Amino acid sequence: MTPIPPHRRATTATTVVSATTVASASAEHPSRTRPPVEAPEGGTATDARTVPGATPAEAAGAPVLPTQGVRTGALPPLPPLDLHGAVPVLDAVTAEPPAPLPELAVLRALVRDAARRAAALLQGHVPEAHDTVADIVRFTVGAGGDHLETAAAHLGLTPLRMRHLTAAYHHGGPHGAAACLSPRPAHPAALAAAEAAIRPLRPSPGAPLERHRDRLTDPPAGVQLRHGPDGRWYPYADLHGTWQPVAGPHGDPARAYRAARLALRQRR
Repeated sequence: MTPIPPHRRATTATTVVSATTVASASAEHPSRTRPPVEAPEGGTATDARTVPGATPAEAAGAPVLPTQGVRTGALPPLPPLDLHGAVPVLDAVTAEPPAPLPELAVLRALVRDAARRAAALLQGHVPEAHDTVADIVRFTVGAGGDHLETAAAHLGLTPLRMRHLTAAYHHGGPHGAAACLSPRPAHPAALAAAEAAIRPLRPSPGAPLERHRDRLTDPPAGVQLRHGPDGRWYPYADLHGTWQPVAGPHGDPARAYRAARLALRQRR
């Protein structure tokens, strides 16, 4: 072994003593062995190893992120949504959209219709199934008749026929509109049962009733019942020479017949 020169022995001894002192200081004061973690802007410097309950990663000197320590869990419930008085965004638009988009008035009506339907869904109202024709009628009813002539032209109906269709929808929804559009096949037993149910209510019981598919007509009384796809009977009254839908559809044909008779008394 090569002997260590005297001047190197002193240096080595000093190095060993310094290392031992530093190690002792590190064991007693670990926070002095590493500079504190630089704090984010606007915060204060923190050494994770001096925080009680620090994780091993933090104790090893990993920086403490601002998101750490944030309480997690279920979010508080949202406040009630009040759509009353809400103004559609399109109300601030004044320029007509370019073709082939609909006119601005139609777009505004569509927005209002969508808002009404969304509000109904939020309140738990589940809408009935609609086909294309029934949906057009629903939109026309919701728009207050402003687009009635456009809807009539789209469906190939006269404006008067379209008014009857919107009235039928108003009274009976999509099934009422279906009963208004065109005759449908009906089971003979259902027609026979309806005829027997309304016989005591007829002003001329001896006069013959007319049967045509799903329609049972009492010409002397000015009453017609139409059997809808939902099984209800839809009352119609002969007003001004046309069969017009009136309020009061019911599963009992006798009650629907009374509703038609009431409408006649009120409108004559």
